Amino acid sequence: MPYPAAPERVAAGTLPSEVLNLSFLVRGLIATAVTALALAAPAAAAPAAPNEEAFVRPLLTRYVFLDGQHLLSEGYKICSVIRGGNPSSDAVMMVVNDLGTSVSAAGEIVSAASGNLGC
Repeated sequence: MPYPAAPERVAAGTLPSEVLNLSFLVRGLIATAVTALALAAPAAAAPAAPNEEAFVRPLLTRYVFLDGQHLLSEGYKICSVIRGGNPSSDAVMMVVNDLGTSVSAAGEIVSAASGNLGC
């Protein structure tokens, strides 16, 4: 009757390869689960309710040449562009063309629309 194989000998302070492989597997599973949860969380979150006042008021104080109705209309147009899957840079250039603002002002308007109008 043959004897069972001797257990793998390892140097002091090291772990057998089976333990190391299991450790990497567990870490990989945890990382995958965390990533899946992080990606699913935004999809499960309810979209924020539009806050038109919070969108328009700060912009009107900075860009006095614009009026509230044009800003609000442009804000919802921005949301439509972003929801359509276009990058925010496309929305910025649209604002530059539509309202005649600088790129930095257009970026601020796109950011305000994204944060306050539920884009």
